[in-house]
Amino acid sequence: MKPVIEIDNDDSQRFNYRVTLHEGDPVSLEVAGVKVRVIDISANGVAFRYQGEASQEIYPMVLTFEVDKVYSVAGNLKINRRKNPEYSAEFVDINEKDVETITRLIIECQKRDIRRAKALKSEAKKRS
Repeated sequence: MKPVIEIDNDDSQRFNYRVTLHEGDPVSLEVAGVKVRVIDISANGVAFRYQGEASQEIYPMVLTFEVDKVYSVAGNLKINRRKNPEYSAEFVDINEKDVETITRLIIECQKRDIRRAKALKSEAKKRS
């Protein structure tokens, strides 16, 4: 008899790649007009640091970044997790074109991560 495999259909599972941003990545996020520091980002949402208290459920946001040119995505963020000073939120009220634009940013950040890893590996090789 074959074993039974159960798949948990929990909606909170992530289906998009989440990339951690580094110092110097050309990304900025304003939440309710306040510039915050982005921790990581996916096509569906973002984690950020904010020293104040985010008590509302939904906030207006503007995400700006540069890949081959400067892009700007405006919409709203729905706060899912609050662990002051870190917050996680999902993008709401953005269209499919905006999701594709954010995906371009994620791909570019992945490329930069690969280049950083190769550079670190090359430096370590030179030292040994």
